[in-house]
Amino acid sequence: MASSSESRSRSNGKPHMLCFHQDLAPLQTVKVQGPTRGKRFYGCSHWPNSYGFFKWAGEEDKVQGLQILLFERDTRIAELEILIEELENEVKNLKETNWKLEDDVAEMAIENTEQLAIISSATADKKLYNLLVTSWVLFAIVLLLLGKG
Repeated sequence: MASSSESRSRSNGKPHMLCFHQDLAPLQTVKVQGPTRGKRFYGCSHWPNSYGFFKWAGEEDKVQGLQILLFERDTRIAELEILIEELENEVKNLKETNWKLEDDVAEMAIENTEQLAIISSATADKKLYNLLVTSWVLFAIVLLLLGKG
């Protein structure tokens, strides 16, 4: 005789049983003639296409506690796998954001370099202009001094 797990939730005071497919195993009554007629049992909801699960109602099952723990463990594992997937997606998004920011910084560096070149060029042009004006002033002073002498 096979066994399955009993969930912790109850409906109408009756426990819910899960078959090996992790589906609800309905509580049924034996209807055929014989010594077990009228006795209640849990059977696989996939019967007759699937065999293996059968449990008399009210029967103690020492394995049930372990099966509940296994079910809870599997549920926790599934929750953690979902969390891992969410965290991996978050890491992926953060990496993409980081790459975009690095590209933005590189573009800013190029723009700054261009601005510095423009400023440097303007400064050089201003220096040349000042040098030219200074040289004309000196030339005028030299002419004046030569003309007086």
